[in-house]
Amino acid sequence: MKSFKLATVTLLVASAALSTSAFAKDGTYTAQEVGRNGAVKVQVIVKGNKIESVKVLDWSETHPVADLTQTQLIPEIVKYQTTNVNNISGATLSSFAIKAAVNKCLKEAGLDVKQFQKPAPKPAHYNDTVTEDTNIVIVGAGGAGLSAAVAAAESGKKVILLEKNGFAGGNTSVSGGCFNVANRNQDHLTMSEGQKKIVEGIINQKPLNPLHAELINKVKDQWTKYKESGSNKLFDSPELHALQTWKSGDNQANLNLVYTLTKNVSGTMDQLSKMGFVWRGKANQFVGALWPRSNRAENFKSGVGYVDTYLAYIKEKGLPVTLMLNTAADDLIVKGGKVIGVLAQNKNGRKYVINANDGVILTTGGFSANVKMRNEYDELWGKKLGKNTPTTNLPSATGDGINLAKKAGAHLTQMGWIQLFPAGDPKTGATSFKLGENSCIYVNRDGKRYVNESERRDVLAKANLAQKDQLFFVISSAKRALVDKDGRNAYGVKVEDILSSGKSFKADTLEELAQKAGINGKNLVETVKKWNEFCKKGTGDEMGRPTCMDDHRLDEGGPYYATLMTPSVHHTMGGVQINEKAQVINNSGKVIPGLFAAGEITGGIHGTNRVGCNAVPDALTFGRIAGLTAAGK
Repeated sequence: MKSFKLATVTLLVASAALSTSAFAKDGTYTAQEVGRNGAVKVQVIVKGNKIESVKVLDWSETHPVADLTQTQLIPEIVKYQTTNVNNISGATLSSFAIKAAVNKCLKEAGLDVKQFQKPAPKPAHYNDTVTEDTNIVIVGAGGAGLSAAVAAAESGKKVILLEKNGFAGGNTSVSGGCFNVANRNQDHLTMSEGQKKIVEGIINQKPLNPLHAELINKVKDQWTKYKESGSNKLFDSPELHALQTWKSGDNQANLNLVYTLTKNVSGTMDQLSKMGFVWRGKANQFVGALWPRSNRAENFKSGVGYVDTYLAYIKEKGLPVTLMLNTAADDLIVKGGKVIGVLAQNKNGRKYVINANDGVILTTGGFSANVKMRNEYDELWGKKLGKNTPTTNLPSATGDGINLAKKAGAHLTQMGWIQLFPAGDPKTGATSFKLGENSCIYVNRDGKRYVNESERRDVLAKANLAQKDQLFFVISSAKRALVDKDGRNAYGVKVEDILSSGKSFKADTLEELAQKAGINGKNLVETVKKWNEFCKKGTGDEMGRPTCMDDHRLDEGGPYYATLMTPSVHHTMGGVQINEKAQVINNSGKVIPGLFAAGEITGGIHGTNRVGCNAVPDALTFGRIAGLTAAGK
């Protein structure tokens, strides 16, 4: 009987081995899965029933994520012979895509995939506590944090920069990167009659406070001089930018903060230029931007260019900035009412007590990825921003810094105002998976426009949500879709990946485009005809648009694109209250000594609605101000 049992066990073991490897073939295999920004194509070499190597052949992910998968995720898959390894913090979708593609390759090779899904050994866990002393601690290494770090370090301060993700950049790295600034790169633009009416309306407003009156009077004087000059070039100024920003937020923002932004943002632009950042020479008007003052990089895709520029500059100049990745702030150290440091912990459990004799700057972003906080605070969308509503943000945008500041006594302001981006990917919420500008014309399945696409973002989002299934199409021309010589869109995503997703369509004629996308063809042709007539004349748009920008034109013939989109949670306008020096204010209206904040963690700059392309200028400009203030400048 014993020999029979032994034989049975031996047979079972042999059978298991057979199922794992008998049909496996050494060789090179490829497969792909969809990541955050498109298809991720992976190559796996199998030899002797083992994973010999893994390589990403092609993808559209931003390079901080790409770099980390090469140096962390993939080496662990090969080392431990399993796809059950930890995801890169902040890059969950990209990590999932690589692991899923590897599993496909293993299956194709004839291997038992389950044998390659055993948990990897847990990383070494440390129970020790390390004490560090520095001048300034900055929590959050996105655009605001990096800007603050450079400003403080150039002022002679030693900086420790904490980042809970496995890479620097935060939401700035996945943003569109557009950058509003008045009177820069606008020489190619002329004033339309619609734009003239907008300026006249702004200067004829009834002043609501002394600063409002001052700004109106300044723009009146500027407008009078402009008209006397006989110029037909676009009119703009920091004061006009401030008035438009304040009005777009229903006059609810702190106008002092708004004006601090608009009059200092040009200096931020100059600083970036001196650091090596190259601007595209022509400003444009992006979705929700209200005026053609939106700039972007010439030699970078999306907002990652700002991140690269700051990191390269820190390294090149040898600035005293220590970047600690995978390290989250757990609490602020407060003594006698003053913030003097941070308690932190890295992903391996090591704890840090970081003393900062000049203070702490919080630059941790908003809470767009925190469903609980969204529905707790929401005052605009009926508490309906649940888990089925996607976000454009990284999954790490969970409001950590807001809660840390609140615990330390900071006053939170305007927390109920959450912005939906009008045009996000229906599945992921990402803004990068599209063809053409998001301010091109919108049509529903009936082939009809239903909104002025140059309106405020909240107006656009509400109009888009009112369409059937909350879906609509952005219609653009292949000749104006900002596709580079490598076949990638303005975010670096391959056009072929976008078209193969089933959410974007391409055709030589509007009739064919409508058929492919499921749009009423007759109505679409008529809609585009009317749009082209407006672009030619410059007046009389059926939806009230004041101007037709070059990137929005459809009058040069096909091919045409139609991209399916839906609104997604984009920006949380509320947060920690600050003053013009980026000092955090408590519930009694007084400065909290040693505590500063910048970027989306703050509230009071945007009001009920954030103007498109004001976010990056806000983060980088107030980040710079926070760094200088903390350094005593």
